[in-house]
This record gives sequence, structure tokens and C-alpha cells, in this order.
Amino acid sequence: MGDRVLKRARYLKIGLISCLIGMWGCERPQKVSIVAQVENRYLTKEALERRIPPPFADTITPKEKQRLVENWIEEELLYREAIRQELDQDPELSDRIDRAVRQLLASELMARTHARDAEVSEDEILAYYEEHRAEFERDQLELRVRHLIVADRSAQNRAWTRLQKGEFFEQVAREVSIDQSATNGGDLGYFTEDMVNPSFWAACWEAKLGHRIRIRTRLGYHIIEVMDRNDAGSIRDLVNVRGEIQQRILTERRRVQRAKLLAELKERMEWSVDWRQLNSTR
Repeated sequence: MGDRVLKRARYLKIGLISCLIGMWGCERPQKVSIVAQVENRYLTKEALERRIPPPFADTITPKEKQRLVENWIEEELLYREAIRQELDQDPELSDRIDRAVRQLLASELMARTHARDAEVSEDEILAYYEEHRAEFERDQLELRVRHLIVADRSAQNRAWTRLQKGEFFEQVAREVSIDQSATNGGDLGYFTEDMVNPSFWAACWEAKLGHRIRIRTRLGYHIIEVMDRNDAGSIRDLVNVRGEIQQRILTERRRVQRAKLLAELKERMEWSVDWRQLNSTR
């Protein structure tokens, strides 16, 4: 009798970790669509769709869904064979499963705890920015540049003439530039010296703000306009560090939440450590 109880407990533990890591089957369901079956385990259409990450829910193809079902079948078959070979009775594997279950449940507990207080207000972000301005100081010059690049000098001259006649830089760049930045009207955003070709940086560094210049690099023939300069030692604008600040606030908040919860649990539950036993050489 005792052996049967222990064996049942092992099966339940294996079943729990299987559900947690993605083996989504269950006993024969009622009033739902059964997609796949392996012996007495079933995968329903509803269960399958719940496991599709929201960003991909509207774009997943029938073939990709088919592969998800095939993955479930393969995992279920391998799981059952592992049970048949009594791998769940291996002490080391049993310990690993136990740790995995504990870690998953502990992580889910903290995730749900954090989710209850996941909003960061604009006032919090602004206050953090004002209190930590020095941390957002630039350590090197940043330039914001838009450019277009073409294959030869003739194409460069034609593009230059269009700009001189008053055509919008963004439109000309979209039409003639062979660089990926063409889709953004040639805007490269902010960059530092170590992020671009040395000759390109040298030209941008020497250019006057708001003026256009023509240069040639090993990449091709450019028309460049420096749109903004941020000197080393200047403070990054709040709009550019807002996301970073939000993450910092959440990280600190989660650290405090975890510490508070653990303190409460240590008060409520019985626990102890025998350091002498831990350090014993016997």
C-alpha cells in the first residue's frame, strides 16, 4: 500500500512539472474541441490557443499551429516513455524536478506580486530624473545626423541639386538613398564616434550644425546634415531616458517587495539554519 502511495505521489509531481513546462494535456475534457490525444491525455484547441504568445496570436500560420501540436505529441510520448522506464524514481532526477517546481512556483508568486504594483507615474519618473541627473550625463559627444548615400558622384550631384532647389531632405533620401536609413528619411538618430565609420564621423564632427556637406567614404557618396550635437558632460533629455528610469524604478520596487515579503514569511513560518552543521568537517 505504501509503495503505491509513493508511486502515485511521484506521478503527481511529474504531472505537475509537465504542466508547468508546457505539456498542456489533461484528462478527457468536456464540451471542448480535442485537437490531439496520446493515450488518456488530450490537447484541446482552447488550451493550444492559450499557449500562443499574444503578439503572435493574429499572425501564427496554420503550419506553425500544426508544429505546436506535433511538439506536444512528441513531448507527451517521450514523457510517457520516461515514466515507463521509471526515470521518475531516480533520486537525482527527482530532486531536480522538485527544485524546478519550487523555482517556477516561487517565480510565479513574485510575478503576481509585482503585477499588482506595476504602474510608474509621470511624477515618479520626473522626481527620479531630477534626483539622479548626474547619472544621465553623457561621457562623450553625440551627434544626430541625417544623410543619403548613392553609388556615384553623378547621382550625388543630382540629389544635391534637388535639395538646393528646396525639395525636402526626407523625400529625396527615401527616393535615392541606398542606405537602410532611407525608410526614415535618412535620419540616423544619435550616435557616438565608436558607432560609425571613422571617415564618416570625422566629416560629421567638422560639419556645422544645420549645414549640408558632400563627402565620399568607402561606403559611397554621401550628403550629410548634422541636426543636433550633444557635448560630453551634457545631460540626456528626460524623453530619451524615460524608459530607462521606469525600469530602474520597477527594479528597485521589486527588490523592496521581495525583501518585505520574505521578512513577513520569516516571521510567520518556522525556519532555522544550523551553521555549525553546515561548516562541520564530518
